[in-house]
Amino acid sequence: SRGVPGVLHGNKTYLLTDKQGQITETHSVSAGLDYPGVGPEHAWLHDLGRAQYVGATDTEALAAFHLLARQEGILAALESSHALAYAIKRAKELPKDALILVNLSGRGDKDLNTLMQVSGL
Repeated sequence: SRGVPGVLHGNKTYLLTDKQGQITETHSVSAGLDYPGVGPEHAWLHDLGRAQYVGATDTEALAAFHLLARQEGILAALESSHALAYAIKRAKELPKDALILVNLSGRGDKDLNTLMQVSGL
């Protein structure tokens, strides 16, 4: 949501850069989101106005992960937990009977070591 057009690894896409246009360091608790750019198809969909990209913090994603695990017994991947966190935030703005669909595109069991580290276990 804050990227600027640029080329990285042979792809023209949106990148996180400093004022001089150099790629900046990134960090996410989710390894799959710890990258300074987005895929070129996402950039294309954004430019067409067919996709809107929003953010969720690591703290929000971890809370969403734990909520889903407690409420439904589902361990979502941390990448999906970021999407779930935004859905929870967005749901507060929608009518009570609105439906939200979140694609859980990965398994959270692969993230258990990370979850234990950030939880201090």
